[in-house]
Amino acid sequence: MPINKFLNALTIAGFDPSGGAGVLADARTFAAFRYRAAAVITSLTFQNDVSATGAIHQTAAAVCGQLDLLLEQLQFSCAKTGMLPTREVVHAVARIFRERDLPAPVVDPAMVSSSGMRLLEEDALETFISELLPVARLVTPNIPEAEALSGLTITSETEMREAAKIIRVAGARAVLIKGGHLAFPDEAIDVLDDDGAVTVFRAEFIPGARLRGSGCILSSAIAACLGKGMSLEAAVRQAKDFVLNELREVGQSQPRER
Repeated sequence: MPINKFLNALTIAGFDPSGGAGVLADARTFAAFRYRAAAVITSLTFQNDVSATGAIHQTAAAVCGQLDLLLEQLQFSCAKTGMLPTREVVHAVARIFRERDLPAPVVDPAMVSSSGMRLLEEDALETFISELLPVARLVTPNIPEAEALSGLTITSETEMREAAKIIRVAGARAVLIKGGHLAFPDEAIDVLDDDGAVTVFRAEFIPGARLRGSGCILSSAIAACLGKGMSLEAAVRQAKDFVLNELREVGQSQPRER
């Protein structure tokens, strides 16, 4: 019998037809780390690289039905969640991770798309905090998402640290706040709070480079590294390097202003 060279990775997220974000971006990232990706679709979105006009959300029963059959056949080495649009879906996914034989997920708290479409309904936020955060290995909010989860306004590294602690105390085992929305002059700063141990990641800031789906790619890459036995800090570091390389490629491919 041939040896399977690929581990299995699970993404539970929305479907972006353009492939820039959502489960298609997750699958590409998992493949780059030599995983076989399986996807549970939570919402079918209507969007391309520049605009979004709506979505059809799956029911909690549809989400569970997709996953039940996958779990009959596959064992997963890593998992991540992305767009979980409704309170019912958030509740169902949190219950699945509590009750089934699955690795603790990396949770990307997708709330609003880059084009401005709401991805998480407002009445689902409380359930997200109370039920999903406690089952996560890591939650990876950007600055606006961290503000929504913590209740703070974040304008500095110090406030990133404070917000990460608040989110962790609310139930998350570990929090990585991505600082890309802050106007640091020469570097991109991310803050990781892992059970109270804080690590600050400082990387090259690439002006003008726009990588759609970067949050999906980063969270998938972290999950992939965790599935191979890396520590959380090492997983975040390698995943950030992966995204930085993607950003460099995007920056090189974009036309320069004259």
